[in-house]
Order: sequence, then C-alpha cells, then structure tokens
Amino acid sequence: MELKIVSPQETKTHTILWLEALTPLGSFVIQPGHAPTVHILLPNKEVTFGLKNGKRETVLVPHGILEIDREKVILLINQPL
Repeated sequence: MELKIVSPQETKTHTILWLEALTPLGSFVIQPGHAPTVHILLPNKEVTFGLKNGKRETVLVPHGILEIDREKVILLINQPL
C-alpha cells in the first residue's frame, strides 16, 4: 500500500504494510483494502507506520487530515516535514 505524506514544502512516498493514527473517534489501524474514508487527526499526535522492509517510522502531526482508499493513504499536514 502506498503512503503519501504531503506538506507545504514537499511530498514523501513510502510503501507501507499498515498505518496507525489517532482521531477524535479513536485509534485507527489502516491496512491494504481498508474502506475509503477521511479522518481529521488529533493535534500534536504521532502517526506510525510499518514499512515494507519491516522498519517502523513515526511522524508528529501538529494538524492533519488522513485520506484513505483501498490501495493508498494520503496524509496532509500543515508544516514542513
């Protein structure tokens, strides 16, 4: 599954196996085939994802939106990475 992290100054793309994010509705784990949805992320929380090579990475998101479809996730954040 593809993860695009889009900030005002750059876009990064990763191949991931899963992603975990905190929203006002709770914690969500996203995997390939997830139902399409859009979530507003809780401010100043981390988004964690597992890379295809087995490593885990974390991004601190001051304010952000997560757009999910069955094969990709777009993380929009409002500050440089």
